Amino acid sequence: MRKFRIECGVATASAADTMTMDVHGKGKNVNLRIDCITRSMLANVPDLLLDLLEIATYVYCADQRMSRGTAQLTNFGENWRRDLHFTIPVRDPALWQHSEVQRLLEDTLGFLSDDSYTFEFHKAKSPFLSRDVYFQDLIDASSDYDAVAMFSGGVDSFAGAVQDVVLRGRSVCLVGHSSATKVKSIQQQLVDGLKARGFERRVTYIPVWVTNENVRPNDHTQRTRSFLFACLGMVIAHMSGKDRFTFYENGVVSINPPVAGDIVGGRATRTTHPRVLRGLEELFSTLLERPVQIENPLQWMTKREVTMLVQEAGMADLLATTNSCTRPRTWTAAHMHCGACSQCIDRRFGILAASLGDHEPATNYKIDLLTADRSTSDDLRMAVSYVSFFKKVAATPKERFVVDFPEIVSAINSFPDISAGEAANRIYDLFQRQAKAVESVIAAGVKEHAEALFRNELPAGSLLSICFARNSVEILPSSDYDSQAKALVDRLSAPVFEFAIDETGRKVVFRSAATLTEANFRIVEQLLPDFRSAKKEGREVPFTPPRTLAKRLRISEPSLRTQIRRLREALEPLVVDLGLPLDNDSFIENRPHAGYRLNPAVRELSLADIRASTIPGAPPVAPDVTTGSP
Repeated sequence: MRKFRIECGVATASAADTMTMDVHGKGKNVNLRIDCITRSMLANVPDLLLDLLEIATYVYCADQRMSRGTAQLTNFGENWRRDLHFTIPVRDPALWQHSEVQRLLEDTLGFLSDDSYTFEFHKAKSPFLSRDVYFQDLIDASSDYDAVAMFSGGVDSFAGAVQDVVLRGRSVCLVGHSSATKVKSIQQQLVDGLKARGFERRVTYIPVWVTNENVRPNDHTQRTRSFLFACLGMVIAHMSGKDRFTFYENGVVSINPPVAGDIVGGRATRTTHPRVLRGLEELFSTLLERPVQIENPLQWMTKREVTMLVQEAGMADLLATTNSCTRPRTWTAAHMHCGACSQCIDRRFGILAASLGDHEPATNYKIDLLTADRSTSDDLRMAVSYVSFFKKVAATPKERFVVDFPEIVSAINSFPDISAGEAANRIYDLFQRQAKAVESVIAAGVKEHAEALFRNELPAGSLLSICFARNSVEILPSSDYDSQAKALVDRLSAPVFEFAIDETGRKVVFRSAATLTEANFRIVEQLLPDFRSAKKEGREVPFTPPRTLAKRLRISEPSLRTQIRRLREALEPLVVDLGLPLDNDSFIENRPHAGYRLNPAVRELSLADIRASTIPGAPPVAPDVTTGSP
């Protein structure tokens, strides 16, 4: 775990390895600006909320400055997490030094970004500027509205806004944070669109700027953004005389279990995870000494269902103006969505499943969801993992759901108005509906592009080609077409990896002539006896605990995780070579708290059989890069 020390409110660090941050002093290198606040609201800001604003700003901006592991990191553990120690001047140190406040702050942030946090608060030595230092463009207007809601400019936040404003007739103050002018412009266009439809009196927009000044970000995951967002919401709500505010996010993304093996911990966004919202509620309630509530009215809706709210409100023509992409650096006038990040993939599936594709051209995406070649980077693995994940969800009975998807356990106890059992049932139903939406998009895509698929005219690295398993395409008869298209989708989560063991050459051989050798072979060699005996006896293949496997290989557990990652990376070319969907568990399966095993779905053949079925001209898997293991 990498350690960082951050001294805030100072221009000069006390040690060479310490980062300095200042939001308003001589060493100012962080920007915080909140526009369009009414003068009456400004009078209602206590010192503790100004402290909260500054703490959230420092945490968010420091999060961006301090790097994590590489983009390809699968061994997220010690190399991905960070140990962050903040020293921050505050107006009311006694409050912030309270053990319960510090516990809530550290625990909530720790779960949110998967880092370790400690805080040291002290009384500010220099006088603070006036309370309006962060509030620009004060206005004379009413601050009397029904709700305060966070507004990002994405599909979900816009759908939530139109549900409240248009369908429910409520007045809403939309608080929009942006760190780039492109994002601010999108939010403003959507607000202007609502006002132009006759809802001007029901919509108030407060833009907020929080950015690093003259510093290039080292980490773009922005896992602490929702902490900043929530603190902004709390401040604006309190200034408006309210003890509640709203996030708009569909329930699948809110709970957001990792769809790919390396999208875990800090790499899996938890921006509106129920546990995070409950932790923030408790923190704010403790600070203000009265109950605070954070609502998410879209919690039990899928992306498709949320998107359909926009159509129901008669705002489908504004759908293309919304933006969900997490990579604004890649945006161009022609392509406002990268099409590769998880949010773009989730968005496009939702829009197509809602039959609203006509309101958002595919050309808005740099990479088309279904037909673009994704084989040149991690883009293919993310898209295939997304579909494979929801196919696995669809095949999971309710009684196995919590067992097979343990990531949801942290959510089921975080709904105060329902029991854990009821929450588990609702989450299961929610994910089943999402799985059906994903399946419908793939099936429709297979049907639409059937001729191109049959003729191998789509790129081998396209999502449809992988789903269609292009190396074994058969002509589909015109009758019963839909059921056969569905059967193609059903093959998605059940790839048949066929392999053989070359005992003499000490390597694993696949049908493409690809091989695993050296350290990669030794891992398979250790897992093979349990796999073979379980298959022979017709029983479940057991997992080997990490400690046991590492001991057999005479390496440490961190080294084992590194080698498993490298083995999985070495297999990635097989996605295109064999036309099989591939995720991290397709060959060597990992289950938390259980260990590793060869996936029971793989099939061992004789060396002669595997060589007889080798695909001519297929390139070998990249050779082993590990030299440190025996």
